[in-house]
Amino acid sequence: MFVWSERKSQLDDKERLEQIIGSADGLNQRAMGLFPHPREEQPRRVDFASQIKCRQLLVNIEGQEETCVLRLISQRNKSRAAVLILRGRVLGCVYGRKEHDGELLQLMGEEAFQRVGLEILSSDTIIDTYKIDDKTAIAASAIFHGEPYQAPSTQPVKERLDFALKHLMDSLMPGTIILNEGIDNAALIYIFKGKIHGVFSFEEGWLENSRESIEKIYRKLAHPDVQASKLLACNIWELKQCTFSVTGIEETPLSASQHTSLSLNYDELEHIAHDKKDGGLSSSFKHKEELPKFIAGGSSQRVSQSYWKNKHENLSPDRC
Repeated sequence: MFVWSERKSQLDDKERLEQIIGSADGLNQRAMGLFPHPREEQPRRVDFASQIKCRQLLVNIEGQEETCVLRLISQRNKSRAAVLILRGRVLGCVYGRKEHDGELLQLMGEEAFQRVGLEILSSDTIIDTYKIDDKTAIAASAIFHGEPYQAPSTQPVKERLDFALKHLMDSLMPGTIILNEGIDNAALIYIFKGKIHGVFSFEEGWLENSRESIEKIYRKLAHPDVQASKLLACNIWELKQCTFSVTGIEETPLSASQHTSLSLNYDELEHIAHDKKDGGLSSSFKHKEELPKFIAGGSSQRVSQSYWKNKHENLSPDRC
């Protein structure tokens, strides 16, 4: 079983992380801030890479099909990275680094994750690992794999927010709404199966999952802006196409596993696999007829039509 360490120094680790990403260098101005944030009640570990068996950490995450977020911060390399993982597979990844010439390097997806694999080898890299729930991970993935809402330039911000909320809830599609204050991110709103699943304020943390919480955040913004994305996937099988292996083992033939970039032994994952829970993501990929659905009454057909382009379009489309 994957053990999430509980140590007396945990609070010190969190404070050290917050000092690095606080105020002037905060997450509300960075791409990694768009990843789901930790909840106090969820297991979490913050430590230097030198204090973690990083290879074993990745193997355990994939073998136990964990849903979590990894955030990496390297002061020496002037880099930041975040990885969104759904049941042991990478669903989203961003990497940013300030180059010697002052230019900012920004990478996404598998290219970004390759850099993450190098960063964890640096002993002074801080690794923040925490669990999140599946619904939050799926809704958050709309930022990376979803269809953005392109609102008319003449549409008032409040009207755009109301429309995005109504559309995502009526269409029963997973999605994320980002409230901005100037260049800062002010809040993240997660929608899943027609309900508000999560409301995170960069100022106040996690709030009640209600329209009232959203209205409260919005009223405080002097120069609000709204961005929204909808995930065009009906089930776990379709979402698998947007993921890739944490360790590289799953996409690598057994005979070639020793050639993976992380130099992992396939037997490590096989040993851990015996403890997997029934109905895990990997087994779902092999048996499409047993896949859990995101959408009530949904079929396996991908959405091919956009319902974002005009706010007057039908908000009750045929279920995908």
